[in-house]
Amino acid sequence: MVNDNKQEPMSHFKMSKHNVIAKILVVFFLAATHLVIGQDQPTHETVHIPEPLMFDLVRGLGAKQGELEINALADFPLNNASSRGVEWAPEIEYAIFNNFAVELEFPMNNFELEAYKMAIQWTIGSSKNNKFIHGIQVMGEAYIHEDILELNFLYVPAYRFNDIWSTIGLFGVMLESGADSAKKKHTIILNASVFADLNKHTVVGLEINNSDPTFQSIDNNEMELLLLPQGHYEFDSGLAFQFGLGPKFYENQVDASAVLRVIKSF
Repeated sequence: MVNDNKQEPMSHFKMSKHNVIAKILVVFFLAATHLVIGQDQPTHETVHIPEPLMFDLVRGLGAKQGELEINALADFPLNNASSRGVEWAPEIEYAIFNNFAVELEFPMNNFELEAYKMAIQWTIGSSKNNKFIHGIQVMGEAYIHEDILELNFLYVPAYRFNDIWSTIGLFGVMLESGADSAKKKHTIILNASVFADLNKHTVVGLEINNSDPTFQSIDNNEMELLLLPQGHYEFDSGLAFQFGLGPKFYENQVDASAVLRVIKSF
């Protein structure tokens, strides 16, 4: 009789490997957070730039030590819903030091956990006229059900023109490895957003992404284009909502989505 379970050891190895990665990420995050308990928080000024909806930052550029944010992003398909599902991701962000923050994220499809993701972000500095600010961001994502590891390396420049208009970009590369990774093992990332602050609480903007940074899933790593008009509203309590509607173009297809992010900062 043929043994149908020959692949079980390899599957077990993959799952064990990802469990180890997940535990390392959690331990690193908790250890880094512990470093700042009891430390004083010096005065720290920065350039205020809104964060994009789909490709958000690890806190804002110039984050202050001790800042904590919990948020969840959800991508609701407006077409091909049966095959796409609802992609969503709860995450936690914490600024360990001034200008340095970490993030832990759990990408989901419907009710199934797909991957573990962690990111770090360092703000390099800002200009003397308090208009330009820039930083770097590094993200790692380990998939649970496939042998895939993705690493993103990004340069993040931003500029505030005046009290109303500002812009931000995320430019870099995604590198992929693992037995289940695509033949093309990299994607160039070129993302840009422009924002208008209508008042203290309300921001509108347009986000343009040539790749889907949050939900890359299992694909061929070819270029795509996301156009995402959006609106942000933040309450004085630190609760904020971001909402957008837009199309994504890829391989002669178009997927439309409604995107919502709910944020609570402390």
